Amino acid sequence: MVAAAYRSGHARVVALLEGLPDDGWRRPVPACPDWTVRDLLAHLVGTSADVAARRTAGFAGPDWTAGHVRDRADADVGTLLAEWEESLPATAEALDERRVPAAVVGDLTVHEGDLVEALGAPRPPWDGWAPTASVLVRQVVKGIRGPQALVVRAGGTEWRSPEDTREDVVRSVLRVDLYELYRGLSSRRSRAQMRGWDWEGPTDPWVDGLPVHGPRDDEQPVPPPPV
Repeated sequence: MVAAAYRSGHARVVALLEGLPDDGWRRPVPACPDWTVRDLLAHLVGTSADVAARRTAGFAGPDWTAGHVRDRADADVGTLLAEWEESLPATAEALDERRVPAAVVGDLTVHEGDLVEALGAPRPPWDGWAPTASVLVRQVVKGIRGPQALVVRAGGTEWRSPEDTREDVVRSVLRVDLYELYRGLSSRRSRAQMRGWDWEGPTDPWVDGLPVHGPRDDEQPVPPPPV
């Protein structure tokens, strides 16, 4: 199932990028402002190549990630896409056999959203990101501790932090589109954008504490729903 999700994400990204003009490849990615669209593709290709070769020490760390872009700086787009296609079967096998973190799929799904938003394309289809989003929301909300509790309602599901059962707790209730929540928890929405969600109760410390890679202040593009 995890391997199928990765294969599906690969196919969507390739379809999104096929036929992209030269200026599209040079377009900056708002969620990853140090990268262009081409750089982000190089990272996705490098991740698959490293997973296929079982080079996962330092997975998702800045040095590991930067190496993907640096090592492919001279490769043209066709070469990058061919390398990804070549490593795809071994990457899928490693995911199926649970030899690598399932977060490999999450990385692809988050970066698919980054590409969509950089290119002004519609958001990916529900089944492409919703399962990963639900897992992330559950992990984040269940990990909340302290004197404040959070109830999240998104995508027809409700999540409650463990402290919500206490009578003396300060409770916030959040109602938000699941895609926007996923992007916010992935540090892809600004503090101001997150404050603009439908909150009942205090918004702090949530706008700082919920994004798993830390908060940001640069406003991010919001894609239209899929056609």
